Amino acid sequence: MSCIIKFPSQNSKGVISITNNELKYIKSKLDLIKDIKKKWILLYHPNYYDYKFKNKKIFDGYLAWSETFKVLDDDESKILNLSCHNFIPKFFESSNERKIYDFVGLSKLQTSKGNPKNVLEFLNIVKKTMKLKKNLTGVFIISVPGPRPFKTNYIRSYYNNLFSEEEKKSFEFITLDYDMPFSLSVKTLSLFYNKSKVHLNTHPKERHGRAQAYALCSGLPIVGFNNLTYLVKKEFRKEPFYFVSDNIEDFPKQLLKAIDYYDLKYQRLDHDHLAKNFRSADSFSELKKKITLKYGLDNENWNFTDDWDIKLAKHHIGYKTKNSYHQRIDEFLSKINYIERKHFISEDLDDANFISNKSFINKALRHFNYFLNMKLLNLKVKIVNFLRKVKKITYR
Repeated sequence: MSCIIKFPSQNSKGVISITNNELKYIKSKLDLIKDIKKKWILLYHPNYYDYKFKNKKIFDGYLAWSETFKVLDDDESKILNLSCHNFIPKFFESSNERKIYDFVGLSKLQTSKGNPKNVLEFLNIVKKTMKLKKNLTGVFIISVPGPRPFKTNYIRSYYNNLFSEEEKKSFEFITLDYDMPFSLSVKTLSLFYNKSKVHLNTHPKERHGRAQAYALCSGLPIVGFNNLTYLVKKEFRKEPFYFVSDNIEDFPKQLLKAIDYYDLKYQRLDHDHLAKNFRSADSFSELKKKITLKYGLDNENWNFTDDWDIKLAKHHIGYKTKNSYHQRIDEFLSKINYIERKHFISEDLDDANFISNKSFINKALRHFNYFLNMKLLNLKVKIVNFLRKVKKITYR
C-alpha cells in the first residue's frame, strides 16, 4: 500500500503509507529509509492482526486499530485507529429505496483450512432460514480463485442440489472466477448492498473485513460471529448494529431477527451515525486532522481520492496483479523524493509508465521472483505450523 497521502510542500513533509507485504523489501535498507524520512512521514498498515510488531524506528505512525495491532518498541499513541476499511467509496449509502433482498453476502473462497466448508455452511444457513421464512430473498457473491472448473463446480453443484428451482429464484448464488480478487467493481457491488436489508457474514475469524465495512457504510445490520464486532467501537457491538451468533446453529434465528428489525423498527439516523466512520469523505477529514496535529503538516498537496479502500491495500511487490504493482517498494521510494507533485497523477499511471520502459526479460524475471517468493513464504508458514504442532505434542 505504498499510497501517497500527501506530497511534501515547502513548509512540511509528505505522508506515505506502506504495508507489511512491502516492509520486507526495505527493512534492511537503512540508507533508503533515512533518505525518505527527510521529506516524508512513513505510516505502516498491517494486512493482518499483529500483536507483536517491532517498529525498529522505521515508521512514524500506524494505520491500524489498537485492539488488533500492538507495537512492542514504540508509543501506542501513534496507532491512528483508522485503516483502509474506513475509506469506503461514496457508492455505498443508506437510503429509503425499496429493498429487493432480505440479505446480501460477499466473500472470497479461501484456500486455507476451513474452506470451502465455510461456503457450504453459508448455503446451509440460508436453506434452514428458508424453512422458517418461505419468502426469504437474498444474494451471495463469492470470488473463487484457482483454475476453473474444480472449486467453482464443486460449490455450484452443492448449491444446485440443496435448493429447489423455486428457491433459487429467491436466493441467488453468484460465483466469479476471474480478475481476482476484485471480480466486480465496488460500484457494481454497491448496487447489491444498497438494495439489501441485512448483511449475512459467517466468517469464523475475520475482524476487519471489507465486506462488512461496505455493509456498515450502507447502513445495514450485520449478522455474524462476535469477532466481526472488532471493526467498530464498543458502543456499537450490539443490536441493532450486530446480531451476534454464538454458534453456527444460531444464524437462522439471528438472520430473521435482523430482517424483522429492519422491516419494523429500523432507525436510519442511528445507522448513519455509525456509517459516517466508514465513509471515505468523512474518514479522510478525520485522518487529515489527526496526522496534521501529530506531525505539524500544512494544508497543501493532499492526495485523497474516493478509491482509498482499494488503493490503500495495494502493494508495490514487483509483480502486477489487481492488488499489486510492477514496482517494488524500494524502487518506488527511491524515486518519489525526486518527483514533483505536478508530474505525479496516480500510483497506477506511475506504475504503467515504469513497466513500459522495461524489457521482456526484466518483466519475466519479476514474474519468476514473485512466484518464487510466494512459494518460499508458503513453505515457511508450513514449517512454522509444523513446529508448533510438534511443540504442543512434546509438552502434553
